[in-house]
Amino acid sequence: MKHLRLLLVLSVVLLQNCVQNDIVEDRIEEKLSFNTSLQELTIKGTFQYTTKYTNNVGEVQTPTIIWTSSNPDVITVSNSGLVTALKIGTSIITATAITTDGKAVSSENEITVVKAESKLEIDNLLQDITINTTHQYTTTYTNDLGEVETPQISWSSTNPAVLSVSSSGLITAIALGNATITASVTINGNIFSFEDVLTVVGVAERLTINNPITELNADTSQTHQYTTTYTDQTGQTQTPQITWSSSDTSIASISSTGIITAVSIGSVTITASVTLNGNTTTDQNTITITGSAPKEKTGTIKTTSSYPLSGTFTLKEIPNTNDLELIVNADYNASTALPGLYLYITNNPNSVGGAKEIQKVAVFNGAHTYIIKDTGIDDYNHLLYWCKPFSVKVGDAEIK
Repeated sequence: MKHLRLLLVLSVVLLQNCVQNDIVEDRIEEKLSFNTSLQELTIKGTFQYTTKYTNNVGEVQTPTIIWTSSNPDVITVSNSGLVTALKIGTSIITATAITTDGKAVSSENEITVVKAESKLEIDNLLQDITINTTHQYTTTYTNDLGEVETPQISWSSTNPAVLSVSSSGLITAIALGNATITASVTINGNIFSFEDVLTVVGVAERLTINNPITELNADTSQTHQYTTTYTDQTGQTQTPQITWSSSDTSIASISSTGIITAVSIGSVTITASVTLNGNTTTDQNTITITGSAPKEKTGTIKTTSSYPLSGTFTLKEIPNTNDLELIVNADYNASTALPGLYLYITNNPNSVGGAKEIQKVAVFNGAHTYIIKDTGIDDYNHLLYWCKPFSVKVGDAEIK
C-alpha cells in the first residue's frame, strides 16, 4: 500500500514538471511590426500606417498603439498613425503597444522628407464650351517645398480664331472647332505649363414665332401676319425659307408667307418649320377661332303620294359663305320607280313656282349631302320633292 502511494506522488510531481516545462518552451516574444514602412515622404504629403501585434503565445491582437515622432517639426503623427511631412528633414516614427503585463513593445521607422516636384495646374478644366460664351480659368502653382505661390501666368491658344484667351486666362468661344489652351510660368529659368484641350460646340438651332396670338374672329375672316426669327448653331440669325401649316384648314388657313385667316369656330395649331442640313426645327402657335355659331335647322321628309319617301335632315350655314349644307340622314329612303325626281327648296310646298331647284335626286337610300349656293338659312321654309315629267308633288318637309 505504501509503495502504491509513493508511485502516485512521484507521478503527480513528474506531470507538473512536464507541463511547466511545456508552457515555458511555448512562450514567444511579443512583437509589433509595421504592415508597410517608408523611407521617403514628399513634403506636404501624408501616409497612414497600419500595424500588426502578436502576443507571447503568437495570437494576433489589437492593443492601443501610442505614436510618436522624434522630430515633429519635420513629421507629425496622429493618434491613428497618420503622418504628415511638414519640412525637409528626417524623423523617426515610433509605434508602441503596452502588453497586459505592462511591458512596452515598440517598432520604429525612419523617414526622410524630400522636396516635391514644382507644378502648375489649371483648377477648372473644361471638355467643351458653347460658342459665344466665356470661361475664366484659375490656376495653382506649387513650389518644391509644397508651398502655393502666385507667379505671373502666361496664356496662349493654338487656334485663337476658334478660342481666344486673355492675359488673365479668360477664354472666349468664337467659332466651332478645337483649340488647346496653355498656361505657363517660368521660375528660376524652368518652365512649368499645363494644357486644356477644348472643343467649341454649337447651340441648338432655334425657330421662334415672334408674334403669336391667342384668338381670331371668323365672322370677319380676320387675318394675322406672322413673323419669325431663326438662329443657327453658331447663334447667328439667318433668314431661311419658312414652311407653314395648319392643323385644320377648315378652322384657319395659313399662306406660304405666314398669313393666317380665320375660317370657322374652333381651335387650331399653326406650325412654322425650317429644314436645313437634314435637321428640322419648328415652333407652334395654338389659336382659338371665335365668331357666331352657324345656324342649323332640321326637318322630317314625308311622302305625299303613293310612292315611298321618308327620312330626316339637317340644314345648316357654311361659315364665311352665303351657302347652305343640306345633310340627309341615314334613315332616308325614296322610291326608285319615279322618273325625273327633283329636289327644291321653297316657301310654297305645293308648287315649284318661286322655288329654287337644288338638283335631280340621284340617291334613293341612306345618308347624302347637297350644297345650296347663295341661299340664306331663313330664305325658305320647306323642301319639296317633285316629279318633273308628270309635274306632280311626291313629298315635302318643313324646315324648322
